[in-house]
Amino acid sequence: MYLIKNGRIHVGDGTVLDGCDILTEGRVIRDIAPGICCQEAEVIDASGCEIFPGFIDPHSSVGAMGMPSRYLDNQEKTDPLTPQLNVKYAIDPDEIDAQEFYKSGITAVGLTPGNANVMGGQIAVCKTAHMKMADRLVKEKAALKCSVTSEVKSVYGGRNQMPKTRMGAFWIFQEALRKAKAPEEQEKGKLICEIFEKGSMPAFVAAQTAGEIQGVLEMMKTEHTSLVLVDGYEFDRALEEIKRQNAGLILGNVSDCSQVTKHGMDLGKICDLNENGNLVAFTASNGGFSEGREVFLWTAIEVYRAGADAEEVVKMMTLNPAKMLGVSDRIGTLETGKDADLSIYTGHPVKTYAARVRTSMINGEVVF
Repeated sequence: MYLIKNGRIHVGDGTVLDGCDILTEGRVIRDIAPGICCQEAEVIDASGCEIFPGFIDPHSSVGAMGMPSRYLDNQEKTDPLTPQLNVKYAIDPDEIDAQEFYKSGITAVGLTPGNANVMGGQIAVCKTAHMKMADRLVKEKAALKCSVTSEVKSVYGGRNQMPKTRMGAFWIFQEALRKAKAPEEQEKGKLICEIFEKGSMPAFVAAQTAGEIQGVLEMMKTEHTSLVLVDGYEFDRALEEIKRQNAGLILGNVSDCSQVTKHGMDLGKICDLNENGNLVAFTASNGGFSEGREVFLWTAIEVYRAGADAEEVVKMMTLNPAKMLGVSDRIGTLETGKDADLSIYTGHPVKTYAARVRTSMINGEVVF
């Protein structure tokens, strides 16, 4: 049991609380109120500090990359359609632990298949602390990972196998959707139908260029699942289409501006999506491969510098990804009854690079 006193609390929904304390009990938040007293609790003095919900990277390959050998257990490159695969079985907890995400305030990640397949498998949500898988797994089968990026073409085209082109990738995607509606379809087709026709889970579709993004939006117009675009480096060139379909966006790593699709991107347009009600989040991954934990914060800072309100950016790091992954009932905001996942910063990490994590808590345990 911990009692965190004297800090400035950023709830994660845009609200900031001054003069309130946080009491945790077990793995959850028991109370948030002014002047809490509890003799049994260990007091953490957060004077002069900022308290945030645990940040969530909703699209991470760490845990399945097989570093340093990179055996890529989240890339089943034998069939472009593998929606039935569960990334939970690709996770190496030691690899997640080695990254120490919580030292940058990241307390949960959406572990995902890579970009090699048109439909690559199912995403799982996992805590980043050193603990048993049963304790760190928040939700399996949180979303279906899909891709229409150039990696699909490079994997299968190199074997002289469809898809060798973008039109081939889209045809395979559309044909899978069409066949899934047939009554004689077996397990794979029934799963695709459950997702796209009945909306049993959202679809996270990797699309980087304006052409890829517009193609995905057109293809998904008649489907009934929630659509989240991943990477989306040319989102600003398809802004109106994204707004019309209320698609979500997980913006990939923007710190490496050497790639053509990132150069010249208007990050200020993130504000337009946010004001329209589109869910926006960030990831430290790039093309399906995760990079350092700092990248997550760097992208947030760049969006803030482009004109977004700091608390709206915090929401993009907390509540929005929790909603995308269907876990906002447990994580994403600091509220009574939710998991006690939080970080205490020396400053506001969206406003300054100088802010540092002083304390990080996951499931009510101090992990840093």
